[in-house]
Amino acid sequence: MTGREDDRRRYIVYGAGGIGSVIGGHLFRHGADVVMVGNAQHVDAINARGLTLVSGDQTFTLPVPSVKTASELAPFRADDVVLLCAKSQQTVRCLGQLRAAGAPRTLPIFCCQNSIWNEPAATRIFDNIYGVMILLPAFFMTPGIVVNTMSEQFGQMDIGRYPRGIDALAEDVTHTLRDACFIAATHHDVMLPKGIKCLHNLANALGAILDEHTGAKPFLQEAEREAKQIWSAAGIGWEEADSFHQRTQLFRKLQKTPPGYEEAAGKSSSWQSLARGTGNIEAEQLNGDVVTLGHLLGI
Repeated sequence: MTGREDDRRRYIVYGAGGIGSVIGGHLFRHGADVVMVGNAQHVDAINARGLTLVSGDQTFTLPVPSVKTASELAPFRADDVVLLCAKSQQTVRCLGQLRAAGAPRTLPIFCCQNSIWNEPAATRIFDNIYGVMILLPAFFMTPGIVVNTMSEQFGQMDIGRYPRGIDALAEDVTHTLRDACFIAATHHDVMLPKGIKCLHNLANALGAILDEHTGAKPFLQEAEREAKQIWSAAGIGWEEADSFHQRTQLFRKLQKTPPGYEEAAGKSSSWQSLARGTGNIEAEQLNGDVVTLGHLLGI
């Protein structure tokens, strides 16, 4: 125990797929009070055999408390924090489920997701919204088993209030994630790194369709150029690519695929959605959001 205020905090990982299970698993492993909310098959497997969390160097079996519905989280506590790890297309549904289960509007929501779409949508349902730029390779194809192709540190995150700013809660959550072996830092203008990450994620849909990006570079460059044009017209900013690349060097150096899981390398969350046959994909909140903004701006 570190003696910080967050030692008494309950972390609700809502959307315990690949990213959520990695975050929840490592928080639990380092002594945080964690409960994960996930799909029925995944939760049943975790409750029966524990979460199998495979990293580049080690495999953990973790009895992380896991439930299937928001109602099982009640009663909500004053020190609860939600780490929202669901795909962007599920954001409004998940937050609506929390409110219907009795969660107060003041419940802090940390959007650990791709896209710059989630935070403004979340403000319609909850009052305390935080942005999280997340770099975390996770492969989730089998209930109860998640592969994180990293060693030593398990992902990188920038954390701040939405639309900007840092407060004591952002600092505490950042420290807790750092203690759990993530490269975590507060960021006063967190939507800027979320913006450059979102620009990179515009490639996800094409990669999911083609299964690789061979020959697609000109198309992807044009998609990014178009997004920047539209965002600029709307006053939306992003971190410059060179700065982002410099800040994330350690993350790239620590990537390591565990033996026997070569299929996990480089497979985006969109590819995994199609491969698992979930029936939905995040493209509407990534590429589709650019198109919607373009229509609204007359571009």
